[in-house]
Amino acid sequence: MAGRWVVVAGWLALAVAALLVPAPSGGGGGDDVGGLLPPGSEAVAVQARSLELFRVPVLSETTVVVHDPAGLDPLTRADVALWALAHTQATLEGGVSPTGEQVVAAVPIPTSTPDTAVTYLYVTRGTSLAEATALGRQYASHFDNQASVQTHVTGLTPARVAQAEYLESRLLVFELATLVLIAVVVGFTFRSVVAPVAVLFVAGLGYLVAVYVLAVAAGALGFALPEQLRPLTAALLIGVVTDYCVLFFSGFRRQLDRGLHRHEAARRVVLTEGPIVAVAGVTVAAGTAALLVADFALFRAFGPALALTVVVGLLVSLTLVPALLAVLGAWLFAPSRVSGGRALEESAGRGTRWLARVLAGRRGALAGLVLGVAVLLPAVVPLSDMRLGVSFAGALPGDDPVQRGAQVLEDTGVRGITAPTEVVLEGEGVAAQRDALIRLQGLLAAQPGVAEVLGPAQNPLPEGYGIVFSQDGDAARFVVVLDSDPLAATAVADLRSLQERLAGLVAEAGVEDVTVGVTGQTAIAGELDRITREELTRTLLAVLLVELLILVLFLRALLAPVALLALSALSVAATLGLTVFVFQGLLGEPGLTFYVPFATAVLLLALGADYNVFAVGAIWDQAARHPLARAIAVAMPATARAISAAGVILAATFAMVAIIPLSTFRQIAFTMAVGLLVDTFLVRPVLTPAALTLLGRAGGWPGRRIRTTEDRPGAEEQRGLLAEESRRQRSDATPPAAVGTGGPP
Repeated sequence: MAGRWVVVAGWLALAVAALLVPAPSGGGGGDDVGGLLPPGSEAVAVQARSLELFRVPVLSETTVVVHDPAGLDPLTRADVALWALAHTQATLEGGVSPTGEQVVAAVPIPTSTPDTAVTYLYVTRGTSLAEATALGRQYASHFDNQASVQTHVTGLTPARVAQAEYLESRLLVFELATLVLIAVVVGFTFRSVVAPVAVLFVAGLGYLVAVYVLAVAAGALGFALPEQLRPLTAALLIGVVTDYCVLFFSGFRRQLDRGLHRHEAARRVVLTEGPIVAVAGVTVAAGTAALLVADFALFRAFGPALALTVVVGLLVSLTLVPALLAVLGAWLFAPSRVSGGRALEESAGRGTRWLARVLAGRRGALAGLVLGVAVLLPAVVPLSDMRLGVSFAGALPGDDPVQRGAQVLEDTGVRGITAPTEVVLEGEGVAAQRDALIRLQGLLAAQPGVAEVLGPAQNPLPEGYGIVFSQDGDAARFVVVLDSDPLAATAVADLRSLQERLAGLVAEAGVEDVTVGVTGQTAIAGELDRITREELTRTLLAVLLVELLILVLFLRALLAPVALLALSALSVAATLGLTVFVFQGLLGEPGLTFYVPFATAVLLLALGADYNVFAVGAIWDQAARHPLARAIAVAMPATARAISAAGVILAATFAMVAIIPLSTFRQIAFTMAVGLLVDTFLVRPVLTPAALTLLGRAGGWPGRRIRTTEDRPGAEEQRGLLAEESRRQRSDATPPAAVGTGGPP
């Protein structure tokens, strides 16, 4: 309190420094989907082997689509071939400069579609994603002067560039809209115009410092800081800072209601609410830091980024907020009167008091627990159908040019041509088994989800070596074009089914003495799917163990933390199930982006433990003075308004992520908002007190804090009774003339 102006000035100075001092850039992921995979990836190894064996690569990340709804005429098809040759001629003649950004090869890909021609573009090594996309658009503009011809540039690289552009253009809008929303909710909660300004001041300074700290930490420690994390970290920091502000403001108003000076009121708030906020913040930070146990580098990067974000939010809340309370005093709640806070809390607590009384009885608790679990369990069922993908183009809005190009290919049945799958066969003299290879090509083309297969049937001549056959004749490959988005869940499932049958198909075709490998972006997406599921299980167990340890130390009990975390886990599973139902079932999306369930599950578990500290901590505090039923009846109404406001604010903050018009962020926004609302209005007010009531005295085991009757008062009550008895005895022994002349009664 004494250094309040120094604290305010210090945070202002840190924020200014964060704006003016350039931060080092952190490590990043690879420039392709394969860069997401850990070392030892089978799909990446086969891809590298394919590039060694064949002169002409077929894995291009930029695709030019020339489309005429009435059908491409022969002149246009010839133009497609000649334009590609013109861009490839310099490479064939060895005249390409090793420096500079340019198209070094263009390869027309034969398809059976009469209205669409597809060309793969290859650019100079080291060309940026944005420049590669610009070169693709420049290449495609050659066909724009033909009347009915439509041209599109699509593929992995243009889609990634488009996603980055949407993220960059909407991030500031998201941040400003979130701050405005926070201001409105906080202003309504406290009936004040000053409180929202204080929250925005704290959250704004904390966000500027957090962004800088993350950049410095990423540069110093070398962990990746993906662009996709920026909305998550922004929502997390703004949300937790606002939550902690609400809790501090509520406690401060209660202290002012008692007639305390603003300095003393602020000091008491720090002493009473500060430890709870500190434990809650450490709980969230530790839960997100548990991501470091993941073997997958991308997921490990989420850990320090999210944990550092929470730590900065916690520091600014524990220092700057109390300083502002001491400075502003009752003006924080202007134009409302401070005394009106108690009336607001009492009016809001009537329903909570009734619910607390019901859940404090064993019958009411059993009914509440059964009904609550009955609501959540059906929502878990769709989780078993969860499909994961890595689609970039599929996440774009429907009117985006890259997405429109992908939709043209979808309509013509060759959507997967933007990232085909390679099936590579190696064996001595395998090129001589041409008839068997042609039979295998037919078998591959007949598999579910396969649109076309390019292979020996289209390349029968020896002079074609380097495209279908290796130059030494010891390797052959098939280019498998799937009929769906090659990076989405449907294609991943189709390729997995094909891989399971592949050995049998090779034997059925009569191809002998070969080893078979599969590569391509779909194979890589399949590996990401598998790794994500494995990492999700491992990481969630680590998060649960960390949260359990913190709750055990905080509550000095074992059974209650286990029950609370079990309820949180059920809530998270139900939320993910609802996400699957909405996006895969109702909206018809092929699956969730692979890191969405991972990041949201970890965050929801960590934030659920955070609210456990707030809610159960208050019950445990009252349990030191009252039996459990009375403790629940007293603590729930006292904390209900603040916890409900905090939960709604955090849910609304994450819901604003949907401003970014990418399906990935819509999935994140829905999952986080629904999960936090379920936790706020079902788990915390119903399931948590019901579980504690049913556990009874056992909930505090191995401690003895929890009791269910008045016949075994705690140590504090015993001391009070002894003190009262001592005062009574002294009063009885005091002469009448001396009564009233001593100390306070």
